[in-house]
Amino acid sequence: MVAVVMACVAGWCAIEARQTNAVVAHNSALADASGTADAAKQISAALGTVFSYRFDDPAKSEQAAKAVLTGPALAQYDQLFGQVRKLAADQKLVVTSTAVASGVKLLDGDRAALLVFLDQTGTRGDGQRSTGAAQLSVTAERVDGKWRVTGMSAA
Repeated sequence: MVAVVMACVAGWCAIEARQTNAVVAHNSALADASGTADAAKQISAALGTVFSYRFDDPAKSEQAAKAVLTGPALAQYDQLFGQVRKLAADQKLVVTSTAVASGVKLLDGDRAALLVFLDQTGTRGDGQRSTGAAQLSVTAERVDGKWRVTGMSAA
């Protein structure tokens, strides 16, 4: 009986190992340096623009979001910045976000998963200034040569 259980466990492990290798075989993040760099550059720049905000020009952020976010990522943005819009005009809020580091975890054809670190500086009309950082786990898809963010979550 022990031999049968061991054989089943060994068979299951072998199947899992093959499936894991198949997934890793499609991940060209390390092998495709230019593709990885392109995804990281485009997505980092897009997130820096999307998460920057001026109370006196909210349309700029919204247009940037519509250009580079899609699906659940755009819905998340709309929810988050719906709250920001309510407070920004009263506080004369200006937020500047800059992607300071990013790493591509997965590159599989036109799909990518990244970890992006953003530095953010906020300034209010009364001169109050605050700084912070954000770490995002991001999924993206390339459409017509342009990377679009499909999902985001705090990492």
